[in-house]
Amino acid sequence: MDYPFKKLFIDFLKNEQYLSSSTINDLSSDVARFFTFLKTNNTEYQKQLSIAAISTLDIKNYLSKLQIEKNIKNSTYNKILTHLNRYFIFLFEHELSNSLPTLSIKGIEKKKVKQHVIQPWTNKLTELLANQELSFYTRITLLLIAHYYTIKEIINPSFYQVLTDETWNESELIFLHQFEEFHQQFAKKQHSKAIYLKQKIDIANPILSLPGLHKILKKDQAKVQFELKPSKLYQDAVLTYITNHQNYSDKKLCQNLHLTTESLNYYRSML
Repeated sequence: MDYPFKKLFIDFLKNEQYLSSSTINDLSSDVARFFTFLKTNNTEYQKQLSIAAISTLDIKNYLSKLQIEKNIKNSTYNKILTHLNRYFIFLFEHELSNSLPTLSIKGIEKKKVKQHVIQPWTNKLTELLANQELSFYTRITLLLIAHYYTIKEIINPSFYQVLTDETWNESELIFLHQFEEFHQQFAKKQHSKAIYLKQKIDIANPILSLPGLHKILKKDQAKVQFELKPSKLYQDAVLTYITNHQNYSDKKLCQNLHLTTESLNYYRSML
C-alpha cells in the first residue's frame, strides 16, 4: 500500500541508512498499516490526506487497537513504535512535516528477566566421583549429566548400551569400574543390565523410578553445595560448557552437547 512520501522514505533507508531489503520491507509495511488505520479512523486525515492531520492521539489509538485486537507483545509494540518514529523523524528532518507526533510516546519497558545463576559443578566432577559419602546412583547421575545426557535419557533402561560408546577420562573410568562392582550384585538379582535398579528384588519391575532416584539425590543433598536436581544439574552443565567454549562453532557445540541449533540458542538466551 502507498503512503505519503513512500518512495523518498524507502530510498533514504536504502541509500543513506544502508538497511537490508527485509528490514526496509518490514519497516515500510508497519508504516503502511498505520495509514490504512488512519483512512478508517481519522476523519480529518480522510478529508485532507495530509501529514498535518496526524496527531499523537492517532498513533496511541493505533497501538492500543493492536494491543486489544491483535494481542501484540510488548516487543512488537516497541518495534512498530520505533518504525513509525523513524518515518516521522525522516519527514521532519527533510522538511516534509512540521510535527513529530511520536515524540512524546514512550515504548513499553521490557520486564527484567532474572539472570540464571550457574552452578559450575562439572568443574569438580573428579572430586565428586571420588567422594564415597555420595551414593553410587548420585555419582553415576552426575557423571552422565556431565556428559550432557538428560535425565530422561539416562533413566531409560536401555541407556547402559551408550556407556561403551562414550569417551571417558581416567578418573571417570576408575569410578565406572567401582560402579560396575556395586551394580553387578543388583544386576544379577534383578536379571537386568539397566543402570538404575532397585536394591530390593523385584523381577517383575526392577527399574528404579525417577521419583526413587530423586529420593536418593535428596538424601545426598546436604553433602554438596549445589542443587541435586537433575534438570538444574543438566542446565548448569550445558551453560558451563557454553561459557567455557565461546570460541567453538555452533556446529561443534551442538555436537558435543547433543543439542539442536534451536536448543543451543535457548540455552544461550540464559547467559
